[in-house]
Amino acid sequence: MNPIPISWCLGGAAAAALVGAWGGWTVRDWKRDSEVLAGIEKATELVNEQLATIDAAAQAYEQEREDARVQTNVRESTIREIYRDRPVPADCAVGDDVRGVLNDAVRSANARAAGEPAPGVSATAGGAGSADRP
Repeated sequence: MNPIPISWCLGGAAAAALVGAWGGWTVRDWKRDSEVLAGIEKATELVNEQLATIDAAAQAYEQEREDARVQTNVRESTIREIYRDRPVPADCAVGDDVRGVLNDAVRSANARAAGEPAPGVSATAGGAGSADRP
């Protein structure tokens, strides 16, 4: 007959089934962890790509803002020079030089709003160091 009792055989089979189930559960847990990690890595790559895009846009904005600030300072100083050097007419009409500077400012603002490069201050506007200064 069988030297090992049937209860021991059933107990061994049950233990083997439990160890197999535990092992399968552990391996499946490891697999799921690797899937989650792969998803996190992909999301991190996408975030880094978007951050690079945002950084490039921010740098372009900062450069454009600095250019606009410089142009604004030049326009303001040009207008100050024009009004300091010339008397204001009695009817308070804007002079041709000032009108040209202001029109350039409007064109520059419209170009920046349309996403185009902004033109500089026109050379026709009289400014600091202009020839008509006394």
